Amino acid sequence: MVGVLAGLFVIKQKKFNEKEVLAKAEKLLVGAKEKNKEIVIQARADVEEKKKQFAQEEEEFVGQLNKMEQALGLKIASYQKREDKNLGLKKALEDEKRSLNAVQEQVVAVGNKIDEKLIQIVGIPPERMKDQLLDQYENAFKQDAELRLQHELEWVQECSLREGKNVLEKAICRYADSASSDTPQKTIIVPRDEIKGRIVGRGGSNIAFFENLFTVDVIFNDEPNIIIISCFNLVQREIACAAMKRLMNEKIINEDTISRVKLLAVQDTEKTLFKEGEAALKIVGLKNMPPDFIKLVGRLKFRTSYGQNILHHSFEVAYNARSLAGEIGADERITFTAAFFHDIGKAIDQEVTGSHDALTKEILEKYNFEPAIVHAAWAHHNAVPPETAEARLVQAADALSASRPGARAESLEKYLAKIKDLEETANSFEGVKKVYAINAGREVRIIVEPEKVDDAGVKKLAGDVAAKVEEKGGYPGKIKVTTIRTTKVTDYAR
Repeated sequence: MVGVLAGLFVIKQKKFNEKEVLAKAEKLLVGAKEKNKEIVIQARADVEEKKKQFAQEEEEFVGQLNKMEQALGLKIASYQKREDKNLGLKKALEDEKRSLNAVQEQVVAVGNKIDEKLIQIVGIPPERMKDQLLDQYENAFKQDAELRLQHELEWVQECSLREGKNVLEKAICRYADSASSDTPQKTIIVPRDEIKGRIVGRGGSNIAFFENLFTVDVIFNDEPNIIIISCFNLVQREIACAAMKRLMNEKIINEDTISRVKLLAVQDTEKTLFKEGEAALKIVGLKNMPPDFIKLVGRLKFRTSYGQNILHHSFEVAYNARSLAGEIGADERITFTAAFFHDIGKAIDQEVTGSHDALTKEILEKYNFEPAIVHAAWAHHNAVPPETAEARLVQAADALSASRPGARAESLEKYLAKIKDLEETANSFEGVKKVYAINAGREVRIIVEPEKVDDAGVKKLAGDVAAKVEEKGGYPGKIKVTTIRTTKVTDYAR
């Protein structure tokens, strides 16, 4: 019974809920219809607004189009007027052209008549006369141009020479040093004469072995208490001197002792080379360089050229080159470094085949110097043409150091041979009358035959002689070539 009553309650509850849902649905439907009406009304209003806006824009566009059509019409009318004007100008130009052609025909006719009369009077065709006049004026203008060019070149050379001298004087005055030269001999003081006897050995056996082992010459008998060691390889001479000093402290001297002392002397010399190289690189401003390179620099202390110490020469060239670079605005660091190392190849050129400038290039490239420094150092003897201002400054500084008085020693035979070679080189040219090599071979004066060489040829001859001297090479520094032409005219009054 209770179950039946519960079922009836659930059925009534469901009926009550369905009515409530239907009422809510109907209410929502009415609201949706009203909202739909509002949307429709708003949409119609928006459409009307868009229609009005479109009509207004259409009216504005039509107005702009009308204005553009009016402006186009004006431009077309203006273009038509311009075309009409151009047609008139073109017609007038054609008329002028026809008139000009007629005048030209008249001129040609008159010119032909004049040519015919000239031929009758002179007997020479106009073309030939024209060529003669052109040749005459061309020769006159050519001579005048050559004279003017020569005067301008002389003026430029004079100014450049004067400015160059000023720069060199300023650079040289900023560096002054004594003029000294090294000799291949070195003197060692002997405390007692009996030491000489022990060093010489029985029958001169010890000293003969010493000279052969060290490839040096030993002189004993010139002065008391003095031994002179001579060798053109100064490193080898330094080793021999160190060994000789050690032998003086040995009680027993024989071949074994000399061989043992040589090993110690080589070690002492290696230390000396390293010390000298390290001191030099410290002045140059290079640090942390490989030991082998430091020793190479130290070897320059024991290398000479014409009696001039190479390490001393390298510093002199470096300081002069840096001074020159400061005067003209070149890179002072590159110039100084390249100038100092320009002869680094001479540290090994006595042991290795090849020119010292080529060896310089190989050494600097091996130790990774920058290309600008390598080129400037390599080109100091024109092994390659100098391409930078720094390279030319190294050349100039090298010439300054090598050519200053007292810097280098040269034998009389070599000096006379150089003078004779210069004179023979200049005499080989046609038109040369006399040649004088003066100023220690740094200037060549040439007197020409005026009948064979004209004023223009004098300039060319000087250049040709200078080029041939430069091509032959072998002359340190710069050689001045001067050509002289004098004309003497004699006449008699009757």
